[in-house]
Amino acid sequence: MLRYANLQIIMLNVAVYFLLVLASECTVPSKRFVAEVDLPELLQRLDGLTSTVNDLKLQNADLLRKYDYLQVKCNHPPVAFKAHLTSPISPGANQRIIFYDVQLNTGNAYHRHLGGFLAPLNGTYLFSVSVCSDNGHYIVLDLMKNAGLIGRVLAGDSVYNDCSSDTSIVELNAGDEVYVQHHASSGDYVNAHQNILNSFTGVLLQIL
Repeated sequence: MLRYANLQIIMLNVAVYFLLVLASECTVPSKRFVAEVDLPELLQRLDGLTSTVNDLKLQNADLLRKYDYLQVKCNHPPVAFKAHLTSPISPGANQRIIFYDVQLNTGNAYHRHLGGFLAPLNGTYLFSVSVCSDNGHYIVLDLMKNAGLIGRVLAGDSVYNDCSSDTSIVELNAGDEVYVQHHASSGDYVNAHQNILNSFTGVLLQIL
């Protein structure tokens, strides 16, 4: 009888063991099913995170560009020049007027042998041209940006010596040239001596 009871206990334990094994096997598909259901959501979250990272990269690049611009703006020295024409001339048609006598050239952007200003930076600039002509004569000068007209000045009188000036504000890109030339063949004489100063001036107002 005791052996029979022990055998029953053993068989009961074996049955419980197999039931536990079966129960554990049944839970695996359930876990896999839950994981498969969550996969699209995880992929969606991953896409969202990827998009956020890309946006942050663009923002960082934009901030770096702004930082570089501010560095240039803060560290670049001022740009300004003033040059005189000290000898009278009778320019030919469309002849460039060379203002040789340089009084100021901060930033070294004015090139006296060319008579032209080369913009070192993108920015807003101010230019002024003053010119004089003798009595009985007149002169018309053009202020040029590359090959385009940005200003014009006329001086002349039938009786008196006459002087006139023109001031222009213009946006330039780095490398643009500004210079003064005779307007076609309008006029024939630029008067200049110690007491009559024809001038070409310019200054950088703001970096863009």
